[in-house]
Amino acid sequence: MRPAITTRPLLLLLTLVVGALVVAACGTTADQGEPADRSDEADPAAGDDERVERLRLAGGDYGQPTPFAWVRGPGRILAGYQFDTLLWWDASGEFGPWLAEDWEANDDGTQWTFTLHDDIAWQDGEPLTAGDVAFSFDYYTEGAAADSGRGGALEVVDDVVAEDERTVTFMLPEPYAAFESDVAGSMMILPEHIWADVDDPQQYLEDDAFVGSGPYRLAEYDEAAGNYLFEANDDFFLGEPHVQRVEFVSVEDELLALERGELDVAEIAREPLPDEQYDAFDAQFGRVDGFADWTLALHFNLNEGFPYDEVDFRHAVAHAVDQQDMVDRLVFGRGLPGSSGGLAPEHELNPGDLPRYDDGPDRARELLDGLGIEDTDGDGTRELPGEESFQIELLASARFTPDGPQLVSEYLEEVGLDVEVKILDRSAADEAGAEGNYTMALHGYGGLMSDPDTLRQRYHAEAPPRGHSTVHGYADDEVDELAEAQLTATDPAERREIVADLQREIAEDLPVLSTYVPTRYLFYDEATFDGWYYTPGCSPCRGSRNKHMFVTGQETGLPDQASS
Repeated sequence: MRPAITTRPLLLLLTLVVGALVVAACGTTADQGEPADRSDEADPAAGDDERVERLRLAGGDYGQPTPFAWVRGPGRILAGYQFDTLLWWDASGEFGPWLAEDWEANDDGTQWTFTLHDDIAWQDGEPLTAGDVAFSFDYYTEGAAADSGRGGALEVVDDVVAEDERTVTFMLPEPYAAFESDVAGSMMILPEHIWADVDDPQQYLEDDAFVGSGPYRLAEYDEAAGNYLFEANDDFFLGEPHVQRVEFVSVEDELLALERGELDVAEIAREPLPDEQYDAFDAQFGRVDGFADWTLALHFNLNEGFPYDEVDFRHAVAHAVDQQDMVDRLVFGRGLPGSSGGLAPEHELNPGDLPRYDDGPDRARELLDGLGIEDTDGDGTRELPGEESFQIELLASARFTPDGPQLVSEYLEEVGLDVEVKILDRSAADEAGAEGNYTMALHGYGGLMSDPDTLRQRYHAEAPPRGHSTVHGYADDEVDELAEAQLTATDPAERREIVADLQREIAEDLPVLSTYVPTRYLFYDEATFDGWYYTPGCSPCRGSRNKHMFVTGQETGLPDQASS
């Protein structure tokens, strides 16, 4: 049955009042000053047959959750509630078995063979076989979905062959270090009996477009509000999910909704939370700390020519931008200055010796002077060589706090650069970012804790477009060579060294400045569910959306395995 489309009126939530929260917190006795204990002993769901009837999370419209109609990273996660991949993340950040119960690569990494779990069925009762996996590859690469941009990094695969009903082999022309994450963990498997005759997959929204093999079925979707209701697939091949209903509810303020009992969890990803509010919630609710993998990134469009294509100009801007000040003022110190190499500061492959452009305004002025960008008429703002007037149009999205672009503008004006901040609505800003209709822009996106092949996908001269996070006009032979080398380096130590060198090259060129990365954390109702965790490498999973926790009720492993 196709999920209902509703237009229920929404409850308008009041502004959060700090004093009320402090008063509410005064009656509690639990000390939540430290992050919730996530050890195995503290895992209440491991080995526990008691199901959770309902979890309520903050909503948001991310499109219809089919393999092709979702939008943005969170939409992919929601579609994954219904459509499975061969492998999937758990709390370790490593990929483990999902549709595949076992897998192995040959000696040179050019063949990956997967064995599917026995008796997997689609939600309409049809069996899921290795033939569906092979069909999915063909459909994503040569079929109607070839231009959809979905399916993962399938360009690294030559062919996929179903050996028998449960065994399927991926054949690669050369080894691919990120195969598990970018292919086996990314390609949603499609039912051939449904999609074989679909010519326009992104527009296909008939009842059977929602039929997957996943742990949940979409019961309701309110497009206007951004509400979703997923109900457990009791015939799921890994067993009945631990959480029976997952609801995404539209609220104006997650923390206030949690306080009122309208949500079971509230996440803070990039929003400022003053210390008084933070302490009050920390005393009243459980807390899980995550990682800093989302950034407000300052993109330079090198296609715009001088001075954006000059490395000294980009360095000057970076020295002028006070990253620590942004952390302190925008997220009350709960975050880190961004890394100059393209990965998160806390990424295990960040070498830790990348340049920090934090010499301040004096160094910025020196570099600008060296480029001939000087205040020749004494009006306080700099002109280009030849006394040509110069104004930077700084593009930003209304989706994020206006304080970010305002601070960047102030830093640059301090060194004599004239800046006009142009804030567009989310869709217009995303479109401008994707098409390169800007000189400098602040784009917000995650994924900085992902597999380092994301560096190739963003900074290689022939990298495919990445929507609003596309880097425009950047090309460097050394970066291209290193990006390609890490791709085939299956030895971890060798790959680590290559990725470190790749980041050093990117940091020197600085086509993008990660201004700051806020630390993620969430507060939750301990009496409802205590299995929340952040998933390293999966930014859109956040700390409350990974289906693994809802299915298993544990941090690692599958339902029939002990949590480890």
